[in-house]
Amino acid sequence: MFEFLTGSKNHFIGIDFGTSSIKVVELSYLNQKAKLENYGIVDLNWDSGNDHNSDTGASSYEQKLNSALRGLIEKMKLKNGSKAFVSIPGFSGIITLIEFPDMPEDDLAKAIGFEAHKYIPSSLDEVAMSWEVVERSQDVHPSAENAAKGGGKKIKVLLVAAPKKDIEHYDRLVSGVNFDVSAIELETFSISRSLVGADMGNFFVIDIGSRATNMILVEKGVVRVNRNIDAGGNEITTAIIDSMNISRQRAEDFKRSDKDLINTKGSALFIPVLDLIVNESKRILSSYMQKNNIEQLDGIILSGGTSKMKGLEQYFSAALGQSVSIGNPWSKIEFEPNLKPLVSQLGASFSVAVGLALRGMEEYKRE
Repeated sequence: MFEFLTGSKNHFIGIDFGTSSIKVVELSYLNQKAKLENYGIVDLNWDSGNDHNSDTGASSYEQKLNSALRGLIEKMKLKNGSKAFVSIPGFSGIITLIEFPDMPEDDLAKAIGFEAHKYIPSSLDEVAMSWEVVERSQDVHPSAENAAKGGGKKIKVLLVAAPKKDIEHYDRLVSGVNFDVSAIELETFSISRSLVGADMGNFFVIDIGSRATNMILVEKGVVRVNRNIDAGGNEITTAIIDSMNISRQRAEDFKRSDKDLINTKGSALFIPVLDLIVNESKRILSSYMQKNNIEQLDGIILSGGTSKMKGLEQYFSAALGQSVSIGNPWSKIEFEPNLKPLVSQLGASFSVAVGLALRGMEEYKRE
């Protein structure tokens, strides 16, 4: 999404700055296959509160992140100058599809700059933007004006924008540990790449992070819809605490246990955030499927650290009326057989980090 110039190597590092942890994956590309070389995770268990909203707090918070990342990289023994691909949270940016009459690229760039004001609430000077034409089609009912200009042809442009200050923030963090930042992208694209890839079907991904939930509709490998709810795993934990009158640590243990707290008759917990996610998912899916005359998607995928919570697949399958599965970002990755239990345990929580490293590999193959 937001490019930087670096040299080519056949090792690629994905760095996922989550709100509760930093995850790092190193992949290599050998014999036309992606192989897991290294991975690491560090919990961000300090109480950040709201102190990073002030200038002093922002500096302190960034120092803590830098220290956590540096310690993780040293533990993983990653080399200085490695080629790193970095994510920023999906809720930090904007992804939208805009339709235009077909026009020359120079005119399109100007038109996008003009239209962007409608979708971006802040000054365009404060954001970094990228765009890509993802579809060209013939308007079956062109207006006389459009028909005269371009025969009624239409193009759809995927516009991506993120605050420059956020991009600079993560660039500083990674550059500060002597890595070459090759690209920074919204985690939405990393998730889509690792869980859907180039599959030509229609998929809906529900990525439940600790702070926020991303809902991503991917059509033929292209992100068509992206919505964010400012609620996620933390709210699920809080609901368990309130319902069972237990400590936060005990609630987190319950989330990771084999006990189904959601669907068990007579003892199922009421977790409001799940209803919120379901209702927004239904709204997105209903609108998309009606518009495109689709009766069923090719898959609905759960992702994020919370996706491993017992009973979530069953809950969302029943609520959405379609089979739901937990995503597997490791399906495209080779690893040593003795690592299979560990990789299975890591599961979809590494979707972003794996997707980032895969981007590096894909760019390397094109060079």
